[in-house]
Amino acid sequence: MQAFDDVLLENFMNHFYGYGDYQGDYWLIGMEEGGGNSFEDIEQRLNTWHRRGRKELENVAEYHIEIGITTLFQKRPKIQRTWGKLIRVILAVEGNSPTTTQVRKYQKDCLGRPSKNNCLLELFPLPSPSVGHWLYGDYSALPYLRSRESYRGKMLEKRIAHLQERIRQYRPRLVLFYSFSYRNHWEEIAGVDFTPVDNEDFYLAGDENQTFVIIKHPVVIGLSNEYFHRVGHTVATIFA
Repeated sequence: MQAFDDVLLENFMNHFYGYGDYQGDYWLIGMEEGGGNSFEDIEQRLNTWHRRGRKELENVAEYHIEIGITTLFQKRPKIQRTWGKLIRVILAVEGNSPTTTQVRKYQKDCLGRPSKNNCLLELFPLPSPSVGHWLYGDYSALPYLRSRESYRGKMLEKRIAHLQERIRQYRPRLVLFYSFSYRNHWEEIAGVDFTPVDNEDFYLAGDENQTFVIIKHPVVIGLSNEYFHRVGHTVATIFA
């Protein structure tokens, strides 16, 4: 019978937070990573993480290529639909009205890499293709993985505390949270009061030294590229 290595799985849940470099100015924080469509996919992700040294932050390109996802980092990469919109915010902060070519190049060469100026982080550690999809209870003996609800209950406060500590430690210039559905968690992590912008189109807090933003999830239907450019340009006026 197929089963996860629960020691490795628990280590992954407790110690893996995403991709990139904590020294970067731009931190992009979401609810959980996509993927994890099958037992085989998850096992490969776990084993690759183990083989590469069980790092808290991985190199997004190297890691994904090793698990067989190569189209996102080839010569002319496919733009990942969540990453592409987040990249537009970063490029807009830096004064651009980003083109698709610029987004593609940033994803290929800069996003989620050590020694680059950003990191991709997740509130919850286990990849899943959707919030309605949960297969971990079928392949793990860990009792709190029997349901998504018990898993979240187990992991939430620990993960929030760790992200808070990393923000205090590294003082990123911009922390961008995406998804209004988790706004209460983002507010707890940031520890600041947010102000709605443009009729609650997005939320802002902080100053030129450190800014926090909550935006709609990039895959929300109907959002244009201009929405993400507008967020970035607004942050740029704060940094100016």
